[in-house]
Amino acid sequence: MTTATLVKKLSKQVETLQRDMQSIKKVVFALPRDPEGEYRPSFVKKVLRRMNARGPFYRFTTKETFLKHVRSSK
Repeated sequence: MTTATLVKKLSKQVETLQRDMQSIKKVVFALPRDPEGEYRPSFVKKVLRRMNARGPFYRFTTKETFLKHVRSSK
């Protein structure tokens, strides 16, 4: 075998190994994702601040009333 042929063969093997490593990394290092998505940090802070300030005074029966309360400027 000539040097050029060996270089091509090794290059193909390296490419194959790189693709395999990328696949393995995707599986091993994949972080579990929340199926509902992620909340904005400002929204979480706002809800927690209101919860601690007032206590559980409200009982929400629908999502609309909850959102109306959370989005209010009080």
